[in-house]
Amino acid sequence: MNKLQDKFKKMERTLYDYRRLNTFITNLDIEIGRLKNDICLQGISYEDKGSPTNAFSSSVENEVIRREKFNESEIHRLQRIKADKVALNAKIYNALKDLDNIETKLIELRYLSKDRSSWIAIGSKLNFTANHCQEKRNKIINNLSDVIFP
Repeated sequence: MNKLQDKFKKMERTLYDYRRLNTFITNLDIEIGRLKNDICLQGISYEDKGSPTNAFSSSVENEVIRREKFNESEIHRLQRIKADKVALNAKIYNALKDLDNIETKLIELRYLSKDRSSWIAIGSKLNFTANHCQEKRNKIINNLSDVIFP
């Protein structure tokens, strides 16, 4: 596959996933909030021993420190993913705003509706042939991919 076909397929996949993008962003927020408020209780352990230097090592403190480091890195990773998804969502929204009514309807029927319509059904709804709709789709997807994935 050449680069143009890869870009075309990537844009199509992005449009198919666009409906779920806000849900994905919301779920990332939920997961980030869960990690920020993560408090885990553990039973007490009497196995802690003082060292010869009188330094004390607590398994509870060690677990809290370990979990805090993990949570911070995980929160940071999720926030980066969220920022990327929010930016992609905004790019798609802006690109779709620039389409005319027929182009918007074609994209909605093919990519954004729950029940993906066939090209024949799309053509009959837009009063075009299926081939004309596919040609129009190719032009639209190529334009969108240039705007969203420069």
